[in-house]
This record gives sequence, C-alpha cells and structure tokens, in this order.
Amino acid sequence: MPPKKQAKQLKFSKKNLLAALHQSGAPLRSKNIFDLFDADASLKKVIKSTLAQMVESGEIVQMGKSYGLIDNLPRMTGTLDVRRSGVGYLIADDRKQKDLFIHPNNFGGAWPGDKVVAVVDSSRKKDSPEGRVVEVLDRATRELLVRVSRRIHQDSYFCHPTDSRMPFYTVVDTSDVPNPEKGDILSVAPVEEQEKGIWRCTALRRLGEERDLATQELLVKTGYSIPEVFPVPALRQAEALPDTPSPQDWAERNDLRKLALVTIDGETAKDFDDAVYVERQENGYRLVVAIADVAHYVPEGSPLDVEALARGNSYYFPLSVEPMFPEALSNGLCSLRPKVARLAMVVDTPYSMDGEPGAPRLYNAVIMSQARLTYNQVQAALDGTPDQDTAELLPMLRDAEELAKIFMKRRMDRGCLDFDIPEAQVRVIEDIISVHAGTRLFSHRLIEEFMIAANERVAEYMGARQRVFPYRIHPQPDEKKLETLLRMLSHTSLVDRLPKEMNQMGLQHISHAAKGTDIEYLVNRLILRTMMQAQYSPENDGHYGLASVAYCHFTSPIRRYADLLVHRSLKRLIAGEPEKMSMGDVQGICEGLNALERKAMEAEREIQKRSAILALEDRIGEEMRGVVSGVADFGFWVELLDMPVDGLVRLATLDDFYVFDPERQDLLGQRTGKTFAMGQTLNVVLEAVSLERVEINFTLP
Repeated sequence: MPPKKQAKQLKFSKKNLLAALHQSGAPLRSKNIFDLFDADASLKKVIKSTLAQMVESGEIVQMGKSYGLIDNLPRMTGTLDVRRSGVGYLIADDRKQKDLFIHPNNFGGAWPGDKVVAVVDSSRKKDSPEGRVVEVLDRATRELLVRVSRRIHQDSYFCHPTDSRMPFYTVVDTSDVPNPEKGDILSVAPVEEQEKGIWRCTALRRLGEERDLATQELLVKTGYSIPEVFPVPALRQAEALPDTPSPQDWAERNDLRKLALVTIDGETAKDFDDAVYVERQENGYRLVVAIADVAHYVPEGSPLDVEALARGNSYYFPLSVEPMFPEALSNGLCSLRPKVARLAMVVDTPYSMDGEPGAPRLYNAVIMSQARLTYNQVQAALDGTPDQDTAELLPMLRDAEELAKIFMKRRMDRGCLDFDIPEAQVRVIEDIISVHAGTRLFSHRLIEEFMIAANERVAEYMGARQRVFPYRIHPQPDEKKLETLLRMLSHTSLVDRLPKEMNQMGLQHISHAAKGTDIEYLVNRLILRTMMQAQYSPENDGHYGLASVAYCHFTSPIRRYADLLVHRSLKRLIAGEPEKMSMGDVQGICEGLNALERKAMEAEREIQKRSAILALEDRIGEEMRGVVSGVADFGFWVELLDMPVDGLVRLATLDDFYVFDPERQDLLGQRTGKTFAMGQTLNVVLEAVSLERVEINFTLP
C-alpha cells in the first residue's frame, strides 16, 4: 500500500525517497511516487533518472512499474528454470512453495540452472506473483558452450552461446585453442562480465564443427555436465582387477557353469549383464535369471563406487556411451561373455503352468554363458529359421517363449499398462544421419518379461524381510488428470465405452477399446500424459504402470547405481548380516539418483532432437505426412510418421483465427470451421529447423 500523504508536501530527495519506500513496506508504483512528491513534468524526469540509478546501484529493485527496498520484500531461494521461450521460473528449494514466474528482464544476470535468491513482488495479485533475481548463489554452468561468429584480432573471437536461453555475447581468448573457424563450437570458461550483455571468457577446447553429430554429442554432454573421463583413482582400481575370477572367488557359490544360460542383447552391445535359462518341468517352469555380480568387485566407498554414485547411471548417445563404470568392468570382468566363467547373483524361481511364482531361491553363483545371442537371432529361431548358434538351444528358447507369453497374459490380467511404443533410434551410414522408430520384436518382450519377473521376486523377497533398499515405485496418477482424461474422451467415439472406474483396469480397457481405431494414437498419448514419473524410494508404494505390489531394479548393476544398492543389500541378507543403511541414507541417495535419471532422459531426448534436425536440414520445403501429437493456444505439434520426432505449426502461419478447446484438445477455425485435433493425420511442409533453439517448424501446404 502507498504511504499516506503527508500534511506538508515532501520535498524530493534520494533520502526522502528511501524513507518513503521503507515506510511503505511494499513496492510503490512510479505513479504513487510522483504523487507523493507532487511531481510536475520536470520533476518526473528527475525522479525517473534517480530511480534508474538506484536500481543500477542495487539500492532498490524494480518489479515491472514498481520500485521497492529489497529488505521489504519476501524472498525465495531456488533454481532458475528458463524455458525455450525465454521466460523463467524459480523452482523453490521449499517444495511447499509454488514456482515463481520471473520475466527475462528480471533474471539479474542469472543463467539457466543457477541457484539464486529472488524477491517476490507482493504488490501483485496472489494468484500471479512475479519475482526478480537479486543474488546468484551458485553458477550451474562452469563450462559455457559458444558458437564462433568472427575474429576480433589475434587469439580473440566474438562468439555467442549455443543455448538460446542465454541472450548475451562473449569475447573469447583462444590462446589455448588456436585458429577456430566460423561456426565451430567452443567450450569456454566465463571470467567476468566486461559490460552489460558481454562476457569475457577463456577457451578450454574445440568441440568441432556445429553440424557434425559427434560435436552435437559433446555439446549435449557438456551442457548437461555428463562426465566423459574417469578419475585416476577409479581407473587404477579398475586396472588392478583380474581379467577373470579366480577359483577362490567361487568359494561358497553355487556352480551353474554347466547350466545352458544365454545372453540375449542388441547387435552392437558389449556389456552383457544378464543371462537367462528356462526349463519346462512337470508342474510348470523353472526360470533362472543371472545378473553380473558387480558388487563383488566394487566395495562400498571405493573410488569406483564414489564415481558410480556421482554418475548414477550410464548415458547413451548415438555414437558413444558414457558408462557408469570403466570398460574394464562394464565390457570386461562384469560382462557375461560366452564360454567364460563369471560371478553372478541369481534369481532361481519355479512357476506354475499359469505363471504363479513359487518360493524363489536367491544366491551367489559362478556361471558360464553358453551363447551370446542377439534379439534378431532369437526371433528368427522362434519364427522357424534357427542358425548354428540357436539350433541346439531351440528347445530352451521355445520354453522361454511359452513362459514369456504366460507372464504377459498374467500382467495384462492384473491391469498392467503396456503401450508398446518403440524407442527412437539414430543411425549414421556414410555420414548420412537418419532417425527412425526401432523395431520391437517378441524377443525383446521375452527378455523384458523375465527381467520384470526377477525384479518383482527380489523386491518381494527383501521387502518381506524388512531390508532397506531402493524400491522402484510408480505413483498413482493425479485424480484431476484422470478426471480431465475422462472429460476429453467423452467427446470421442468411445463415449459409450468408458469405464466406471479410472483405475489400471479401466485405463487398460480404454486402450484396448481404441486399438485399431482412428483415435488409437490420441487415446494412448492422453493416457500416457496422466502418468506420474517412476522413481526410486526406500518406501514401497507399488508400481502403478506394471500393476506390481513390490518392484525394484536388480537386473542392471553395470549401468544403474540403484541396482548395485539392491545387490549389496541382498548380499548382506544372504550372508545373514544386519542391514547397514538407514531409511534416511537410502532416501538421500534415491533423491540424487532420481535427479540423475531425469538428466539422462533429458540429454537423450535432446540429442535425438538434434539428430533429427541434422537429418532434416536438407529437406526444407519438403511435404511430409504426420499426426497431431499436441495442441496449444498458439499452435499444434505434428509427429512425422516416418520419423519419431515432432515439430510445431504456429497459428500465426495459418489464414484463420483459431480457438483452443482444452477439453477436446482441438483448435477450431472461426471463419473456415476447420479443426485440428490430437491424433489427426495430415500433411505438413518443413519450414525451418534450428540447432540454436532446438526447434523444428512446419507449415501447412
């Protein structure tokens, strides 16, 4: 509230202005300040100039058209999240506080991801508060990625950040990276802000030419702070490990070297961390899942363990992998290579003819994989054309096929949600980049079913014995999202087939009802958008998507740290040792792993989008077929049918005024009556692609 007018008119001075702002206790609009000093046109210019100088010196802050003292304003601490549109939000450290909108003019020199302090404009409406960054506590960016624009003089170049969310320029000293060329991407260390909007930096390394996919990989890795080099102590520890396990390592382990365990992986895989064996028995099946015993070689708190925890998981890119462990482990000692003895942890479970699990046996073992098979090999064998590797194993593979189908039916019967959406794959053949949907075979499903079964058995076994370990939980969808989904589907042809209860079985029913119809794409995408993100937690909250009462990640300790924690806890249980970690210990680790998993997912999505941009650069102006994958009040996204990537059609490029209906998820043209809705198939023209903004834009033909 503005302060009450004095009986005697205040004379304008900087001192009186500060006193007025202090007395107000909240920001004052410039109009209120003018009134306070009964300012005429001449005095208004003086006041405006004084206010600008005080904002520049940091004595006061400006919030839109208002000015206030920092000490009078409520503060929030958190992380600055900047969207591609340029606007920002402060993600508060206190999870009870809502995100705070911050206009780009109010970033106060902060960059995306920085830990900052912001003041909240308390003069605005409570439902739409805005903030202003007043202090940067910690820079998220230690290495800045810039694009070379032009040479200023010897060893000095004018560059600008590759991230469009950083709207400033850099002058880079390239003494240590001589002769970069225009368009090269450099990694630089920020030194200081020379003047507003221009930073002085020092070049650290040249990543390469911007339109090279290898350069784009390095750009994403650096941008997400994904480690590319292992610390020397971790490498020394890995190098000191033996090439093969010794007979002493086999002591007190079950010897499964003669069991016909096999690995089934992709064509180019090198880290074989799981092997399976299925045996048809009189009253059902026996499933043996053997997982590489990484915990045996990586003691808790060792250099390898510390680095693995810092990485959280392996990071996968089209041309490279940044593994959680050095190759000596991931592709060597802990890779279940054929005809070589390896240490493993085993889940050995009997199943009835309808897939009901019996009491599992969990134990340490030494194994010897009998064959390194690929998904294509196994699929060909199951389809009737086995090769020399799969011919002798065909009876076992047939038993595995039967059991996997039983598992699939059993999961569907209990309400498991399975959309079977293939992953995007990037290929480079003779420098030509292509992005396509990966082929999903039954052999993929077979291994997935066996891994899910093993993860469930371990979680159930350890949970029943009150062990402390990270569960893999998937919370129930938000009720409001389910209600919104129901309203949206009530406007479709499924209106008479909607379930009474929107639980797992209800959602599965909707998905099945839409299968084969023209709205199958729409329905499955809408259901996916109601889902929460799966995460790690020491508290068991079940897995909604899998309809599992208890679930954990056990099957990939080479590439996921959570699995390694589960292995260690299980080893202590098998040895009859007490649990070492508390719920609080595991909770803290889980929070870090959840954040690292999100980072890996975001990095993977970004490199896929950048790969698609490189693949599409030579196709500008080409007409393409796609499906509407999202709708907003400013346009709609179209996912290409021959490439799993989407781009935006902006309403500004269309010749009509369109109104957005959030319930129907469509746009209606007011003059033409034309409609664009999710799931609609249409032709688009590729208008532009941008590596700088990571954008693909379409127009209509």
